[in-house]
Amino acid sequence: MTITVQQIWEQAPGGAWVYFVILAILYVVYILKSYIRSVILISRLNGPKTVPIIGNVNCALQENFLYRLANENQLYGRVIRIWLTVVPYAMFLEPEDIQAVLSSTKHTRKVFLYKLLDNFLGKGLITRDAKTWRVHRKFLQPAFHLHILEKFTSTFAECADHLMNEFLEKNDQQINITTFINDAVYDILRETVLGINRMNGSSGEDTEDDLPFRKGQIMLLYRMVRPWLLIEWIYRLTKHGRQEEQQRKDLFDTCFRMMKEKRDQLRNKDPALDEKAARKKKISLLEYMVEVNEKNPCFTDEDIVEECCTFMLAGQDSVGTATAMTLFLLANHPEWQSKCIEEVDRIFDGDLRLPTINDLKEMRCLEMCIKESLRLYPSVPMIARILGEDVKIGKNVIPAGCSVLISPYSTHRLPHHFPDPEAFKPDRFSPENSEKRHPYAYIPFSAGPRNCIGYKFAMLEMKSMISAILRRCRLQAVPGKEEVRPKFRMTIRAQGGLWVKVIARDQTSKPVVA
Repeated sequence: MTITVQQIWEQAPGGAWVYFVILAILYVVYILKSYIRSVILISRLNGPKTVPIIGNVNCALQENFLYRLANENQLYGRVIRIWLTVVPYAMFLEPEDIQAVLSSTKHTRKVFLYKLLDNFLGKGLITRDAKTWRVHRKFLQPAFHLHILEKFTSTFAECADHLMNEFLEKNDQQINITTFINDAVYDILRETVLGINRMNGSSGEDTEDDLPFRKGQIMLLYRMVRPWLLIEWIYRLTKHGRQEEQQRKDLFDTCFRMMKEKRDQLRNKDPALDEKAARKKKISLLEYMVEVNEKNPCFTDEDIVEECCTFMLAGQDSVGTATAMTLFLLANHPEWQSKCIEEVDRIFDGDLRLPTINDLKEMRCLEMCIKESLRLYPSVPMIARILGEDVKIGKNVIPAGCSVLISPYSTHRLPHHFPDPEAFKPDRFSPENSEKRHPYAYIPFSAGPRNCIGYKFAMLEMKSMISAILRRCRLQAVPGKEEVRPKFRMTIRAQGGLWVKVIARDQTSKPVVA
């Protein structure tokens, strides 16, 4: 016998409501099927102890959490269970498992936590949805080819030379190098991204204090330990929410104004400027994006502004920390500092000229030291993705829609890939040693199709600053401050700063070798 909806409605006054409730439940189950599958799978896995509601958020904020995961992964198995509030994550540490995720275009979606960075970073390449990211990546990739980066080299060198002079002014003094490095990185970004010269500003004077790119705070972790603030409309009612919204408005207005200025300059440029002069002219990333917009209106003004904010904000902490960490580690490993100094002296042979891109390419020993520093302290300690299809890891099938965590900090400390993992050994990155290593065992700039678009830019930038300092200075460890105390936020920072003693090289005799 067939019962119709009308019969249910007529036979039982509350029957219709029961029917609709059942439909609503089935709809919710359908919508949440990926979440439910993820919960069922991840509940079967082993992992650190959790706390109701916030899961593993509190222990994830502890400075030794990622270090522990690298050392305790044998206790949990190949896939580790992590709960961030009520969202379950599968954490992969082994390079072959990481490769299954990062190398595929099917797993390029970012988890919802990245959306919490929109107001701070802008809705650029880092946080964009996969579809929009593909379009923007295609437009922006040419700006990071070597022939374009070569034009940035003089900016790197000039800012690095200024940084070196600041170090010389602190001769025979102990300094926290993080502030000096961060200022130099900011100067580089202002010129290469915005087109603002360090000395002149956009209108003949230094405008650093007027720009909003160093005034925001990342509130993601603050919100995660207060899960009710993950609901956007509730967060916007709070003091922090209003401040973040105002910060976003200031960033947007500043970038929009600069974009209009660049567009006016391009449309009114001197037609007599010949092609040869145009090729030599420095071009900022903002100017490049305006030119892209002129040819591709689908890359809108709003897109330009969002990407501009992302490049200005994402490039500060990551490069600043990596550069300062490398200098600190060289100060505490004088044998490797001496090798880098010898390399720099050989390249320049007493010439005071600024480095070219070919000079920077020749700094192979320095590059090994930078890479080893990034192995120990990768600027971004955690990466997250959403699986686009089921992935089999050992005996486990991780379902499509599940969120996956990848920790470069932890993977870089797996002893079967990096023996004696806490030791600073740059020769791990010699050509012969690198060839033997799994390509996804070392991922400081992520990997695969959604890797960091600016990694070549960052490497040239770091080499410029470090080599400039080593040409005129020798750095020494400060007694009692030889240890890095990492502080994990969205990027790694050093608690208490990174301290070294600066000694002008013309005051030193023979190189100090440990």
